[in-house]
Amino acid sequence: MEGRKKVFQNKVFKKAGLDEMWTYVGKKENEIWIWTAVFDKDFKFFELGKRDEETFWKLYYQIPIAKDIHTDAYKVYGNLDNRKVKKYGYTNWNEGLHSFLRDKLAMLKRKTKAYAKSIRALYRALALVFVRWNLLSTL
Repeated sequence: MEGRKKVFQNKVFKKAGLDEMWTYVGKKENEIWIWTAVFDKDFKFFELGKRDEETFWKLYYQIPIAKDIHTDAYKVYGNLDNRKVKKYGYTNWNEGLHSFLRDKLAMLKRKTKAYAKSIRALYRALALVFVRWNLLSTL
């Protein structure tokens, strides 16, 4: 829990949505997953890695606390006590975010010649978007 950002130390959000989206680096065989967390529609966080429990916990220990966490039925979310499984609703926050990312970042668009050349380039592009988004949410 120490990894959670100091700015959110005393903040408990009402709701959060967690989800993951697929992309690749270099060639399609080098798949990578972008794990996203959206809190009360305003604050957004991400982590890169495999679609596994290790990457999920890596994200989880960096994000703020939420009373309810909405997810899909993917098995890695099963250990969350405050988990709500729904096909629609707050997980749509993440789907909207994924759509936005695919629209704005050429390296995430499907069926184009643009792609992430390295994990570092992908991480930096996502970090710029998320930092800007979270800064605008605090104003």
